[in-house]
Amino acid sequence: MNNNPPCLPDAVPAAQLVPGPANLDYSFGLPDSSYCLSMTRSVVRRLLSGHGLAHMAELGTLAASELLANAYLFTPGHGVSLSVRWRFGVLRLTVFDRHPAHAEGGDKACRERRREALSMLDAVIDACGGLCGLDEAGAPLGGCKMWVVISREAALNYARL
Repeated sequence: MNNNPPCLPDAVPAAQLVPGPANLDYSFGLPDSSYCLSMTRSVVRRLLSGHGLAHMAELGTLAASELLANAYLFTPGHGVSLSVRWRFGVLRLTVFDRHPAHAEGGDKACRERRREALSMLDAVIDACGGLCGLDEAGAPLGGCKMWVVISREAALNYARL
């Protein structure tokens, strides 16, 4: 029986108060500044370690760093956002930037340049068994969305490289 007054929710189960993979769900904005790359590597490493995913920290920090470097390279002067989530048994890192729209036909060439800039990360993630992607963020946000999906097995494969 709920003893809380009607306007207060029930207490949060104790399991939700302890960091673990199931509650790894962070999103934050980053200003346009080169210091954000090293700071973000530290933050991603601490988040993964703190949520019981320390074995994924090396590949996770590499992926976050490469995705952010791409965003900063192609959208200078603009901040970006990063999300770090554990969903369906995999780590998902997503970067959104505010890449401007192109004149008709220019978007394909730009996307090819961005894919080329991500080619090393894409090759590493693919060799480990993960996924790397790039697409338009879509309305109403606009800009670009880049992501990496890494399983525990992919992180272990990276450790063996």
